[in-house]
Amino acid sequence: MRRLALAFLLFAATVQAQPVDFPILDSDNFAHGFGGPSMEQSVDATAAFYEQVHGALQRSWGKRERWGKVTVAAFDVLEAAVLPLPLGDAWLHEEYHRAVMTNRGIASVNDVYRFQVSPGGIAVSHVRDDRLIRLKREHPADQVRLGAAGIEGEVVLIQRLEKDRFFRGSKAWNLPLYWFIKANSAGYVASGTDAEDVDDETARWEREEGTSFKRRDFTGHDFTGWVYDLFRPDEPYEARGVHPSGVGIRRYRRTSDLTPAEHDYLEKIGQRMAINFLDPNLIGIDGFTIRGATFNVNAAYLLTSFGTTTDVNAFLRRGGGRLFVVVHRYENGERAFPGLDAELIDRPMSIAGRRVEVTPRIALWLQPEEQRFRDRNAKPGGLAAVRVRYGKTFLDLEAKSEGWVAGNVHLDRNVTVRFGVVVPLPG
Repeated sequence: MRRLALAFLLFAATVQAQPVDFPILDSDNFAHGFGGPSMEQSVDATAAFYEQVHGALQRSWGKRERWGKVTVAAFDVLEAAVLPLPLGDAWLHEEYHRAVMTNRGIASVNDVYRFQVSPGGIAVSHVRDDRLIRLKREHPADQVRLGAAGIEGEVVLIQRLEKDRFFRGSKAWNLPLYWFIKANSAGYVASGTDAEDVDDETARWEREEGTSFKRRDFTGHDFTGWVYDLFRPDEPYEARGVHPSGVGIRRYRRTSDLTPAEHDYLEKIGQRMAINFLDPNLIGIDGFTIRGATFNVNAAYLLTSFGTTTDVNAFLRRGGGRLFVVVHRYENGERAFPGLDAELIDRPMSIAGRRVEVTPRIALWLQPEEQRFRDRNAKPGGLAAVRVRYGKTFLDLEAKSEGWVAGNVHLDRNVTVRFGVVVPLPG
């Protein structure tokens, strides 16, 4: 949490103490003692970071809109490729990995805080082998989800920014960020079958780490590790063998560790990541208006604890009504499973004579019974949530059954409570 405080101090200095939206307390912070940030806190902080920085850069040019956009694009390139910052996209990616481990009592460190210039890769370090052994043995579905959680967070971030623009009128220009995240995620997944890329980099990382587990990443290439564990949920973690230094477990998977079936599946997934480019926001289209109703539709493709989900996201705004609907097609190695998620955004209501805004959400699904790649049996599940805003504060209550939900760290049943502050987005 000390590092998170440092990130917020940096953020405040960057945007001259502009206000932000943030859950101050999240019950996920108390899963094992006190830790954080949670998935929700991470994505809210990163969304606020980009909304505020992009908005401030645009406003600094006044009516010279073109130069404002050029400056935003330059900032995104520098922040992504030259010096990744706390609260930025790379930070969020690693915090989503960390949240999965934190939820199971595994300590880790986000190496974005090392402030490396042009890093070839950013690790989640200081993870002990015995903790990963226990995770794979006791929670194999979490072990799989762990590898894919980074880009899960990035998909959730883009959805959050698009919702802020469509439903709440944010004027921040995030187009370069959308392109960078989608292109980088697609390329990263596709590179998981590239022997030259994965194997050479893995050998270099292992040489540089030597015998120090504190320098080791938790997985190496995210997606060779993800597909390896997806296909082998019952293989003991220690079966990976001994680290080349002779100390600890050889965590990182090379392409040579994959079976032909695992290689082909990951290659197919890499190609399907192109689904994420089916998004009108990528060409600056925020919505379409017909007969007084404004709507937009896009697609998303995510990796899960059991395989993948292909989502169709629908945005609808008419009068004072604002509705967000997601149709899911979950898929593992055996079959497809349906799901539906609906959220009514910021509905004004009066409670005890006080005006509040209420955002109810309900989701229903069938998913693989044991969250495994080879499950044929379906298990029904659902989520019910409500956010109540009053003044500049909000309270969230979210309850779910067993199942995978993007942005919710719990694969088992859980009730989450959050309290936070609410402020307007850049206008």
